[in-house]
Amino acid sequence: MTLRDRVSQLISLVEGGRSVDAIDQFYADDVVVFENHELARAGRSACMAFERESLAKQGEPPHSRALSMACDETTGRAFVEWQIRFKGADGRIMRIEEVAAQRWSGGRIVEERFYYEGVIDEGDEDDGETTLV
Repeated sequence: MTLRDRVSQLISLVEGGRSVDAIDQFYADDVVVFENHELARAGRSACMAFERESLAKQGEPPHSRALSMACDETTGRAFVEWQIRFKGADGRIMRIEEVAAQRWSGGRIVEERFYYEGVIDEGDEDDGETTLV
């Protein structure tokens, strides 16, 4: 299976609301995950626990969409541009736009770095307001 095939399967799982399954299937046991240059989590178990906890805090599952992806089979590097929409605790629609830079080895992600600026408050479903928070 090619790197592109693996990344496509990961995207399919995440877009289908199965992010915990994607982590379980594609993260290495000793994966390290960074958010904006800071180590956020280490180990697949910690990543799965974090994802479960994040999902449990939300009233409904987030809507994740991969806008683009690129893979380099030679170096084992992949990039996914994500757009994630979710409802905040106050019921307002929020959006994160981020890039995930992945390093793969042995068919699994050994390092993933998420780059993003902040959460965008899209306002109530009908108010038309948008604010970067």
